[in-house]
Amino acid sequence: MSITWTVSHPERLIVAVAKDRLTATDLLFCMDELTKAGMHSYRKIFDLTGIGQAMPRADARLVGERTAAIKDSDQFGPMAVVVASDGIAGLVRIYEETTAPKRPVRIFRDLYAARAWVDELAPPDQVPEVPHQ
Repeated sequence: MSITWTVSHPERLIVAVAKDRLTATDLLFCMDELTKAGMHSYRKIFDLTGIGQAMPRADARLVGERTAAIKDSDQFGPMAVVVASDGIAGLVRIYEETTAPKRPVRIFRDLYAARAWVDELAPPDQVPEVPHQ
């Protein structure tokens, strides 16, 4: 698995880090786990700076379509995506275009700027907490 994530319930924040080769299967597994846990309202930071090989554009589109199809997708928390290359940023834009238009997604080159954005857009005390499992 090339993506790992941690959850901070007090911060209502999910931080996911991808390394090497990220696939649609990796992202869909992560999405399924967050769906099972009911954590879509949490703020998210995806650090994709460690990706060495980009997935095909069709896979980015597939992940976006699956995200858009999730029930209550209008309740998604903001998602900041940190990238190190224009190629990965382009895949994130494809994903963003195919998800529900209401979902706040922004691309960053800096992790600290990404965190500041999610903190400003959705302070932790304004995000509903999910019961710990």
